[in-house]
Amino acid sequence: MSRRAFTRREILAGGAAVAGSILLGCRGPDSPDPGNGIDGGIVGSSHKTGHRLRNGHEFPRPARTERADVVIVGGGVAGLAAARRMNRGGLRDFVILELEDAIGGNSRSGASAVTPYPWGAHYLPLPGTEAKEVRRFLAEVGAIEGFDRKGRPLYNERHLCHAPQERLFIHGRWQEGIFPHTGAREEDFAQLASFREEMDRCRKWRDGAGRRAFAIPRSAGSPGAFRDLDRLSMAQFLASRGWNSRRLRWYVEYACRDDFGAGLEETSAWAGVHYFAGRETDPQYGDNVLTWPEGNGWLIARMAEGLRDRVRPGQLVFNVEPVGGGVRADVYDADAGTAYSVEAREAILACPVFVAARIWRPWRERPPAFVGVFRYAPWLVANLHLDGPPEDGAGAPLSWDNVIYESDSLGYTAATHQSLSTGVGATVLTYYRSFPGLDPSAVRREMLGAPWPAHKDRVLADLARAHPRISSQVRRLDVMLYGHAMVRPEVGFVWGRALRDAMRTLSGPVHLAHSDLSGFSLFEEAFDWGTKTADVALARLGKSS
Repeated sequence: MSRRAFTRREILAGGAAVAGSILLGCRGPDSPDPGNGIDGGIVGSSHKTGHRLRNGHEFPRPARTERADVVIVGGGVAGLAAARRMNRGGLRDFVILELEDAIGGNSRSGASAVTPYPWGAHYLPLPGTEAKEVRRFLAEVGAIEGFDRKGRPLYNERHLCHAPQERLFIHGRWQEGIFPHTGAREEDFAQLASFREEMDRCRKWRDGAGRRAFAIPRSAGSPGAFRDLDRLSMAQFLASRGWNSRRLRWYVEYACRDDFGAGLEETSAWAGVHYFAGRETDPQYGDNVLTWPEGNGWLIARMAEGLRDRVRPGQLVFNVEPVGGGVRADVYDADAGTAYSVEAREAILACPVFVAARIWRPWRERPPAFVGVFRYAPWLVANLHLDGPPEDGAGAPLSWDNVIYESDSLGYTAATHQSLSTGVGATVLTYYRSFPGLDPSAVRREMLGAPWPAHKDRVLADLARAHPRISSQVRRLDVMLYGHAMVRPEVGFVWGRALRDAMRTLSGPVHLAHSDLSGFSLFEEAFDWGTKTADVALARLGKSS
């Protein structure tokens, strides 16, 4: 095998909210740092309001009652997909209740005078043939300009990631691509080739009905295919194949940390293989992805078009219970400090399972056994505002995705990468870190308990490995803490009883719609759950999508 650069997406191609209620974090005022003049703070995430729900705080008695056909709890991807579907079905009497001051869940974004930038998910892989609704949505908003004779999408190149796409800092210099080929041995390349071949076989597998094992969304896949992999950790799976290359194991673990917030020991092998085998090869665009300066915030803005008058930010739903033939949601308005109720014919809980268990009264009074099996990964996202691009060492130039080998972080993206400007000027770097480990709750407490200066210093120290003068270049560094960023697909979870029970428990007038129910957090999964749950609610209301 040639020792050329292997991009992560090339290997994926072969031969990804917390919505609506509790997204734990800390909010603090801007905190100037007298040491090096860097301003910033811990921003976002209405943790204090959310903790009132977690701690069983008493809320004011609702002072008024409103009525709607449907109430949606959560303004992330699933909630917005449900709302979009109902709009298409001619139902417009609904309200979206969102705890945060902005919609989007973990696809939120921000903006400076220089550029928009992401606060979470920052790209969308080109959706495959199974993700029909996502493709339809992308066509509606102009990311897909048409289809060829074979029905394959033709993408607007403005939305495709520009080159250079990926680089890795290793042995004191930058290399193109994420797989650490610099200094690798022949055995490393041989194991990489073997791994790629196995993932390609998994990708191409079909059942008698033509369904793939590792489809995206999962609902389009072959039921139960390869489910024995769920009994193994990804570490055990690699060991069983003799793949012990330190570089290959780092690469695969990086993927697990990136998509699941978990390491090789915690991640279900089925989920790990799904990461590499779930994406189909696009014959025209290869391994490219869709991305924007604000990341998936661009998608959120498009999904919310025409819905703004029905989106209410700053609203904590603290109780949902059956009333007659419908449902009542009790809501705390964080800004006003008052409460009100919404009585609806249908309710869609577009929020994580652990949140649903705290607001749906029957679950709150008698918690289902499956709730405790859902475990969530904490994340840190930091946005660093620089007067110019970071000063680099030797090797590959600044790219869209920039990763440091054997770092605890996932690296950073450059928000101005997609700019059509030829000038070199100020930029924003979005830095990501997940916290894998066997006990996410302990890591979560430590992360949330640390003050902004501690987070700032850790971020800068990590980046200084590749950019020694980074502290002198940064003018502002803000941090957002996600206590429960995404569900972790741990061993036995993806095909386990807890996930099945969570899917089947609510069937109306209250419905659960969240990527939790797929076992991992992908845009296509959240979009699928929101869309098909809206279809069920519409049918119950005598409407058609």
